[in-house]
Amino acid sequence: MKISLLPCVFALALLGALLACHPAKQSTSSTPGRPDTGTRPSTGKPRYEPMDTVRWAPAPGAKPPIGTPPGSGQQPGNTTGQSYRLALLLPFLTNQIEDESGVVPEKSRLALQFYAGADLALQRLSTEEGLDLSVDVFDTQVNDADFQRLLSNPRLDKAQVLIGPIRTSHVRLLAERIKKTRQILISPESPEMDLTSANPGFIQTNPSLRAHCHAIARFVLKRHRPDEVVLICKEKEAGRLPFFQQSIPAGSTRFAELIVPDAIANFDNIDLKPYLKAGRNPVFILPTWSSQDFVMAFLRKLRNSRGSTSVEVFGMPQWKNFENIEPEYFADLKVHITAASYVDYHSPEARAFQQAFYDKYGTLPDDDACNGYDVVWFAGKMLKKYGLSFPERLSAEPLAGLHGALQFAKVSGALQAVSGDQFAQAYDYQENIFVHILAFQKYQFLPVE
Repeated sequence: MKISLLPCVFALALLGALLACHPAKQSTSSTPGRPDTGTRPSTGKPRYEPMDTVRWAPAPGAKPPIGTPPGSGQQPGNTTGQSYRLALLLPFLTNQIEDESGVVPEKSRLALQFYAGADLALQRLSTEEGLDLSVDVFDTQVNDADFQRLLSNPRLDKAQVLIGPIRTSHVRLLAERIKKTRQILISPESPEMDLTSANPGFIQTNPSLRAHCHAIARFVLKRHRPDEVVLICKEKEAGRLPFFQQSIPAGSTRFAELIVPDAIANFDNIDLKPYLKAGRNPVFILPTWSSQDFVMAFLRKLRNSRGSTSVEVFGMPQWKNFENIEPEYFADLKVHITAASYVDYHSPEARAFQQAFYDKYGTLPDDDACNGYDVVWFAGKMLKKYGLSFPERLSAEPLAGLHGALQFAKVSGALQAVSGDQFAQAYDYQENIFVHILAFQKYQFLPVE
């Protein structure tokens, strides 16, 4: 493996400083032709040179792949020596570091963890034959004006695959840009729906709310009749309910809907008994996350109303972090939630990743590091197998990472994510629609068997 870094490796300095919980050490590089990125320019404006440029070639002793998957369309040897340029765009926030203290902002942690995981993926990819990559790493900062200036950097135009940014407004700006530049953009963090249109080069790996709703509906319909399901939300959240109803087979009964006033403080005056009829196994779905009090009020009312009836409740990922709900409510009411990712840190793959991460950085990875590893590993593997045409193959390609599976679907202008080739000639972008269903078991949320 060959790795060459530009003289200034400020991103790595930041990484070691924050992950090891020590103050950052500022670089004092004065290499000719390179700005001293250890201090801010005297103009007060950040300079958008790449923070790192990493280039590597296959290790001399790397083993070639064993055979070619049937139907892959890949001819033996046709990817050997392929070279690609990647760019990572992450909010390291170097312009927020105080010159005197050198303390790294806590808000830089997401970028640093993601970058560290990505770095381990790049090292692993370097051992595979037939892939030659060059990677630039850029600091996106936070505000849109800074990001607009970054977009003028000519090095961005040289990248064929862009990974990032994190901020939704930045993703939207870059997504529109790649329509003209014909680059591939992988958005690893934003779950927002419909950030772009008519953009087949845009790939969203974080499932949207629509994907979470469809996943719950599909899961429930495999186990319950539609007339046993009740959707509950406030008036301002009613726009989320169609995502569930769209998953019901044509001709079947629609889910019942209970829409309560936005100002409601409790469920004292709401009767749940009509939904708790004998002979049914009722399921209540609450696509809400903004108010713990609202969720707690519903759970209290349901537990007091259900008697001996067995019920199930489905909620959103944010419920996992609710602190004011007693665990007994989650257990008694068989609460399930969705999750965009679930890392089983006891699996052999995750344990190996944790060990490699600790060996290099002296601390343990979090979910952002796993995300960085998965996204870069996925991009590298797809480039090796299909080259720059890999977006066309996503919906038929089985993919898995530390987070879980990646199941891509084309999203059309009708706001429907579909699999297969129904929208092969006309779709807006591609989205990972794989969502974990977690059940509250043993006082924690675990994947459903």
